[in-house]
Amino acid sequence: MFWRESTLNQRLALVVAVLFLIGCHVTPIQAQSADPPADPTIHIVQRGDTLLSIANRYGATVDAITHANGIPDPRQIYLGQRIIIPSAANDLEITETVPYVFQIGDTLTAIARRYRTTWQTLAQVNNLLSPNVLYTGQVIQVPTIATLTSNDMGNPVPIERYDTSYVVRPQDTMLRIALKHGISPWTLTTASHVANPALIYPGQALTAPGLGEGNGHLPTPFASITVQPLPVAQGTVMVIKVHTIESVTLTGELFEQTIPFAEEGGIYYALVGVHVFAETGLYDLNLTATDEQGQSTIVSTRVVVEASRFYYERIDVPAGRTNLLDPVAIARDNERLNMARRTFTPERLWDIPFERPCVGSISAYFGSHRSYNGGPYTSYHSGIDFRVPSGTPIYAAASGTVVLAEPLTLWGNAVVIDHGWGVLTGYGHLSKIEVEIGQHVERGELIARAGNTGLSTGSHLHWETWVNGASVNGLQWLEDPSTWLQVEWLAVGG
Repeated sequence: MFWRESTLNQRLALVVAVLFLIGCHVTPIQAQSADPPADPTIHIVQRGDTLLSIANRYGATVDAITHANGIPDPRQIYLGQRIIIPSAANDLEITETVPYVFQIGDTLTAIARRYRTTWQTLAQVNNLLSPNVLYTGQVIQVPTIATLTSNDMGNPVPIERYDTSYVVRPQDTMLRIALKHGISPWTLTTASHVANPALIYPGQALTAPGLGEGNGHLPTPFASITVQPLPVAQGTVMVIKVHTIESVTLTGELFEQTIPFAEEGGIYYALVGVHVFAETGLYDLNLTATDEQGQSTIVSTRVVVEASRFYYERIDVPAGRTNLLDPVAIARDNERLNMARRTFTPERLWDIPFERPCVGSISAYFGSHRSYNGGPYTSYHSGIDFRVPSGTPIYAAASGTVVLAEPLTLWGNAVVIDHGWGVLTGYGHLSKIEVEIGQHVERGELIARAGNTGLSTGSHLHWETWVNGASVNGLQWLEDPSTWLQVEWLAVGG
């Protein structure tokens, strides 16, 4: 309606004038137009290259390079491949932009609507050849004409709250919907042009101011979703944090595996371990919330896995222990360990940083690609080795419950502790086990003695950390969590 648009324009002009007078401003990024080069830039794929690293090198995007080269799967590039780097030329008359971090639930159309522009403009500003292929954590540039300040995620916040739709679900009432979203039933009824608030039906679309504000445009019952860190590296951990407007059963799917969630303080958390050999590139993350009426809502996004740097090691096994490389023995050990490391307990018994399991220097690091007796580098070191004399005390890195305490072929005498939320630690090559299955242990409690049992070339402790069944770099868990995750609730005393 004309009077509403006129009022909005007046408010916008007033706010901009006030900001100018008080000197409040956003720091702009100058967008310069340039003629495209006569010849396209060509990159020859080198060992260790990923589309993400190539995009970062040339100031392009994975999406733009993928579609400029007709690559069906961004994870599938090969050594020597010729990659065309698309031009970043921009002929739009836009002089100032600010960065916006793409969040779960965002779409280019929704972002454009919030900032009073078009998705075509955003696509052209960001050189997006396919606006539908965006991923969580991707940075795009947004024209500053409709921005005022920044939120906690560092994203620009629009001056106005825009109306959005809500689809009525079974058991909904106007009062229940209004209370969920912090608005009055009268506002919801009026904005939705509902004649009788008592006569609404499942599937009916309602309109109300501000329902789309927050972490993108997430469907009910999702309120916000945070994923850290982005991108996530091979052999590390990704944390998913979800707020909902009501109690739900929440599950996820990533790397073709189910992600279990735990609830703490009214917030849902999931930890995902990224395998050392996970291919770099984009992966689909799906989250499903099922409410008390059995209705399920799915949110999907893409996350990026980037490469980590690992050493290469050759291990020469003594002649008397080569029988330990028997595939049958290895399979038997893996089966037993899989039963333990796939344990998921919804109660969190741990904090970080973890306590160092023993004294002694590190003799082998996590993720090193290994060759045994001159064979191919098809395996990797799944833990951290501490060089210590036989009999050295071994302590629990965090509180938890013992789920394995027995001799294994490769690990020798071994202990595995479940710390909750899919986080477990393992201790191998022990000379003596001091605990038993089912026993609760506290952080720093004596659990074993170091030794040289199993597939070992000398006395040491093999210490391993699992998250949701995947081996991850345990050294991260010995550090201040703020150095690799902004999650204060994980810290000791947090």
